[in-house]
Order: sequence, then C-alpha cells, then structure tokens
Amino acid sequence: MTQATTDLAIIGGEIYTPSYQSTGNILVKDGKIESVNDDAFDRSKQPEIQVIDARGCTIIPGLIDTLVHGGGGCDTMTGRVEDLEKIARAHAAHGVTSLVLGISSASMEQINRSLETIGYVVDNPVRDGSRILGSYVEGKFGSYPKHGAQNPKYITPPNFEDFHAMWAASDGTIKVISIAPENDEDLKFTKHLAKFRDEAYNGIVIAMGHTNATYDQAMAAIDVGITRATHTYNGMSGMHQRNLGVVEAVYSHPRIHAELIVDGQHVRPIWCQTLIKWKGIEGVGLITDCTSLAGVPKEEWSRDYVYDASLDAYRLNREGSRRYIKNDAVWLNLGESSETLTGAMITLMDGVRNVMSWGYTLEEAVTMSTLTPAKNLGVDNQKGSIAPGKDADLVILDADLNVKTVIIEGVILKQD
Repeated sequence: MTQATTDLAIIGGEIYTPSYQSTGNILVKDGKIESVNDDAFDRSKQPEIQVIDARGCTIIPGLIDTLVHGGGGCDTMTGRVEDLEKIARAHAAHGVTSLVLGISSASMEQINRSLETIGYVVDNPVRDGSRILGSYVEGKFGSYPKHGAQNPKYITPPNFEDFHAMWAASDGTIKVISIAPENDEDLKFTKHLAKFRDEAYNGIVIAMGHTNATYDQAMAAIDVGITRATHTYNGMSGMHQRNLGVVEAVYSHPRIHAELIVDGQHVRPIWCQTLIKWKGIEGVGLITDCTSLAGVPKEEWSRDYVYDASLDAYRLNREGSRRYIKNDAVWLNLGESSETLTGAMITLMDGVRNVMSWGYTLEEAVTMSTLTPAKNLGVDNQKGSIAPGKDADLVILDADLNVKTVIIEGVILKQD
C-alpha cells in the first residue's frame, strides 16, 4: 500500500549506511534524511510523526541497479510509458529504488522512441515505483564480434549524427553510453564526450562494452575519458595466450568502474570473487542486466513455457521458439553451438544475496549496490547512502534479508 508521507521516524533498526553504523533511528522530513542517531526516541516530542518500528530488522540504502532491460513482464524498448511504470514498480517491490534503463541495438526510430519515453518518465517519476535516473545506450555502438544478445544488424561505429539524434530524443537524459573503442577512429567520439561531459551532456558516463579491443586500445580509451566497463567479462575481449584484452584493462586501470552481473550464470562466482578482490568494493558495481521477467513469479512466467527434461530448462511454448529459461537466466539456442545468454531474471536484491553466499558481508554487498554505482554515475550527493540531506531512499529487511519495507524519497511504497 502506498502512503504519501514525508515525516517518518524509523526506530530501532540495525543501520547500514552502507557501512555498519549501529542500532538506531532515522528521521525523515520532506522526503530527505534529517538525521541518523542512536538516541532514545521520544514520541511525545513529535506526536504527529509516523513511526516505523524496525527493531529486529536491518535498514540499508535503496539499491541502485544501473543496467536493466525490463521487469514485471515489460521491456524497456517498447516506447510505452505504462510499461516503464510496470518496470519501476516491479523493481521497487524488491528494494531497488533507482534504475538506469537499457537501450539495446535497434533501428534509430525504435531507439529514439524508447529514449523519448524514458526521458518523459525521468521528468515525471512513477509515484509508486523506482526512480528512473536515465537511459543506458548499450549495444548501438558496439562491435560485431562481441555483439552477444545485441542485434548485429543495427550496430554501427560511434558517430555524432546518431548520438546527437539520440541525445535530443532523450531530452538530455542519457546517463550512460557504451562504445567499442576499437571502432572509434582516433578516439574522436570519446574525446569529444569527455571534453564536454559536464558542459553539454549532463555528466554522461562513457563506458566500453560489446568490444573486441586490444589491451592497448582499451587503455588508450580509458586515458581519454572512459570510466566504466559494461557487464565485465561478458561481451568483451580477454586474455588468450600472450594477448591481452579489455578484461585485463579493466583489472589494471584504477579509474574504471567495473559492472558485474551477479546472477551466477553470466559470470561464475570464482571470477566474480577475483574481480572484487582485485578492484575492491569501491571499484565494482553489481548489476542484473535483467530481462522483462525480472520480478515475475515462476507461477506466472511458467504459463508460457514447457519443461524440457533433456536440457533441464523451460522452453517458450511457441512454435519455432529457441528461447529458454534456466537457472534464473534467459537463453537462446540452449545446448547448441550458438547458445547465448540474453539476460538475467533476478532483481538486485537477489544479487546481493548471491554475493553474500560467495563469502562477502552484507556491508560489502550493499556498498557495491548503492554507494559505488552512485559515485560513478555522479548522483552520490543525493543517493547511495544513508546520510543527512540525502534522499530518503531506504529499505528495511527482516532477519532473513527479505524486503519488508521500501521507502523512496520519503514515501512508503511497500510495508509488510
């Protein structure tokens, strides 16, 4: 049930800011965090304030998923406001308070229509859903050898004509743009965006992804302005015998923020652990790269799928379909030489639990899902941690880390 309120007292919870603080209280006024303290709460001094008793629970900042392609049964590329609203509600119910919506390779007409719709929702937030921080142009400027699930038909080298058309359609709300630096001649595109990042492009983040660049090409691109790696390991070149690729550049350059899909399928846990160990929790941001099925219960999506015992997977029950679901991920041509992972089905809270099962603490997993991505996106002055003056984006978890209460900008979206 959604309740419009801006004055809250959340008392007695274990507070992670995301660093562990103590058992204490959080006071919220006008949608912002007013104070965080461990004083005894005196209701008589604030008789009108709404109190949420969080004793026995854990309070964390709202999670930030910086690359999603859908949720709640809807895709980010339909160009329909109502679909984006369903996506925002589906993720909010699972403790994700901020989203960046992925734009896949497609015709410029479809891309621009999708960007225009996302821009509208950025400016007109979904009252009972996650806040949309902007769009993530992922596949358009990638490379053919590493296109993965992106449609290769529409992939082109980075170019200003397409980019400025996308920028105009988005009304300046593109948050991240991913490129294959080997296709950026003399790195002109990267240099231009980096030079005018703040002046003309609202602090846009330049990423490298779906790229077959060499190590030297990747390092050169980082040196002139790339600060982010699109779903590290997936869709990028890596070590082969004596040759180094993008993966090694991500490891070796301290300025690169490394996205990491944490469904346990896109990247095996041992490589997730290795990346986090190498770059630290300040250098890795957890993402889902999820499909439209994120947040959809199995009893709902299974109506459209049939179980295939030979693959221990579910196949879409449609003539000629090669789309499968296995281990909380969506696949094409499962079991064949052309087998391709097309996206996860988890929400980011599922990812936090996965990371903890791999040996990390709640504090470490939450940091990589809140403050670390907020810093890379340049929104850490508003989001990503629990501190006075920041947006009151808060999630209360029960003893088993299930989402109990979700608050976005002081509004209670979910309360069990």
